[in-house]
Amino acid sequence: MKFILSFFLFSSLTYGACFKDASINWSAYKTPAKAAVGGTFKGVSFTNNKGEKASEILTGATFKIDASTVSTKDKGRDFKIAKFFFSTLEGGSEITGVVKKVTNKVLTVAITMNGKTLDIPLSYTYKNQKLSAKGVIDVFDFAMNDELSALNKACAALHEGKTWSDVAISIDATFTSCK
Repeated sequence: MKFILSFFLFSSLTYGACFKDASINWSAYKTPAKAAVGGTFKGVSFTNNKGEKASEILTGATFKIDASTVSTKDKGRDFKIAKFFFSTLEGGSEITGVVKKVTNKVLTVAITMNGKTLDIPLSYTYKNQKLSAKGVIDVFDFAMNDELSALNKACAALHEGKTWSDVAISIDATFTSCK
């Protein structure tokens, strides 16, 4: 009986939940009417923390984005965003993040982009092993004024002279059992 109890106790400590599928999506805005342009990145990797609770899995979890893999389902647009917005970032086109804190309704994620690291609050829900986190960044906070200006200039006609600095971001993940 002790063996069986020990086995189940050990199993509960070594088996938990891990990321199964995860994605990072964004919506940026153009035109004076603030028309949304949605996209994602094809080159995203996540750490695979283990834990029994979502907070254990998320705290310290990291992600890495290759921003040159931007995908909006429009190859011409993707090329312009990669070239005029992401290609001149300090440190290359890599964006990283680490979950620093998990509270009842907010994830605090330290995002590093263009050589600057900022704590970004993301409101989240977790239900049926699915996480959905949402927040907003302002690219000016990451000193990306020149990049936004270059993108606005390259897309002036389509953007009607206006490209907004705020970007809505979302992280969606599904968890599964792991060893």
